Amino acid sequence: MPMPSPMPTEQTRALPVEIPEHLKRVQVILVEPSHPGNIGAAARAMKGMGLSRLVLVNPVEWRTQGDAWRMAKNSRDILQSCRQVDSLTAALDGIHFLIGTTHRRRSEKLPPPLPIREVALELIAASKSMNVGILFGPENHGLSTEILSRCHRVASVPMATKNPSLNLAQAVMIVAYEVFIASLGEIPPMEWKPVETNEMERFYDRIIQLLSRIEFVPLNEDWTTLRHAIRRAFGRLQLEDRDLATLYQIFAEIDRYLKRKLS
Repeated sequence: MPMPSPMPTEQTRALPVEIPEHLKRVQVILVEPSHPGNIGAAARAMKGMGLSRLVLVNPVEWRTQGDAWRMAKNSRDILQSCRQVDSLTAALDGIHFLIGTTHRRRSEKLPPPLPIREVALELIAASKSMNVGILFGPENHGLSTEILSRCHRVASVPMATKNPSLNLAQAVMIVAYEVFIASLGEIPPMEWKPVETNEMERFYDRIIQLLSRIEFVPLNEDWTTLRHAIRRAFGRLQLEDRDLATLYQIFAEIDRYLKRKLS
């Protein structure tokens, strides 16, 4: 007959832990959440793990819905201070390092997702000196390939099932826990400072513009797939602002050459 577990003592009980300062640079971004209760429950999960910056992209009406405030309980301050925006671009303003979450195991257009425990370490290293973001998708279908392709890393929660599925608030809870635990250990410095996420999108626009000028046509005229491929290629290079400045100088010289040839 197994022995009963010992009663917890003052030494074994979990105690509140001081919140690391750099967690204030971590933004949780919910894209088009459709249930007010999930918004409130996500805020509750965040607060328990030391996260305080919530961003909502095109959410369902939630401010007038009791479910959001009931589920938030003692985390209503996060709802009151959350930022609500109309577009993902607005949500990513000022973000240098971005993680997208998904339950999909593999997409041909994306790198394979990594376990959130592994990605959390890199996120926390980045948060020591820059703003970082964690994206969560709508309840019914998650983040699109288009959105995931904008992320530096794609993360998933390993699960003991063939068809993994988590409620939005559950996913936020697990990811927030892993981020919090990662923040308590020894944090190595990040060896590079990524270009802001939105600035990288403007860079990709510049590439597409230049390709159009030389009348380049992608396979099947599929510019979206080409953009995914460009994002993936440059995403592996760990570009910094100075690298982008060099590439823009090259593009400007190409523009001048084309102008002379076409005039």
